[in-house]
Amino acid sequence: MKVRQCYADTLAAAGLLPNQHAILSTLHEAGPCNQKELALRVVVNPADIVAYLDGLQDREFIVRERDPADRRRQIVTITDAGLAKLIDADRALDSVETAVFSGLSTQDLASLNRIAARVYDAADAVNSTR
Repeated sequence: MKVRQCYADTLAAAGLLPNQHAILSTLHEAGPCNQKELALRVVVNPADIVAYLDGLQDREFIVRERDPADRRRQIVTITDAGLAKLIDADRALDSVETAVFSGLSTQDLASLNRIAARVYDAADAVNSTR
């Protein structure tokens, strides 16, 4: 919980909510996508993603345009300003990560990664049975 709060506080100082950071990261990695697909990728309720996108669009970090293939859908794209904000936020998060994990040895980090992978796989298995 403390690490998550550290993460959220760092993003807040950078001017982003955690879900906004996830949206910008996803758009940067995956490229433009429609709002529904973006909500699925970021694991945000499709009804809730609109508020996050509104905030990002107001600050010109994203643009939303009608999909020419289906005028009912909106395609979301990260802007240059959004990419710059993402880079700044990621640098700040890198500093937090370094500080949080600096007390762990290489062996400790390897153990933590193995355990985290097992937890992730178990959660993935639970989700696939639903």
